[in-house]
Amino acid sequence: MAYNYIYSDTRINEQAVIEYAIAEGYFTEYFEPYTSPASMVRITQNYTNDYSSGAVKTADQGLMLLLRTLKKGDPVIIDILDRLGDANSAAHFVLVTGLSIDSNRNDEIIIHYNDPFTGRNKSSNWSGEKGIWYAWENNDDPGGSGWWLVISSPR
Repeated sequence: MAYNYIYSDTRINEQAVIEYAIAEGYFTEYFEPYTSPASMVRITQNYTNDYSSGAVKTADQGLMLLLRTLKKGDPVIIDILDRLGDANSAAHFVLVTGLSIDSNRNDEIIIHYNDPFTGRNKSSNWSGEKGIWYAWENNDDPGGSGWWLVISSPR
């Protein structure tokens, strides 16, 4: 999803990516965590060398990463809880595509993202128990807390 967002002129087939990930053991369809952050990096390396990845430890670091990266025009893959606010839900990857300020709600920061689980664009608060930061920081994926991946657009 991120690759196709960045490289819309040379799109890759999602089914081909899934088949590659299964063949390499990077995706296990019936066993959690299905795909780990480390496996996401390995999958990415098969398609491009223009990426960066890491983990943020605080809400301020996370917000600054999103601001800086989105300002360059690059979306950010993060690993969040499937159901925001439910610390017992599984984690999955989403593609953060933007952020905004809602002046009608005390200037709340709103995160805009594509959720491949539903195929829909969504928006959620940054802060609070049902916010993106909580879901990003508190997922149980191995290496998932605060993890991010950016496929860089050609400059």
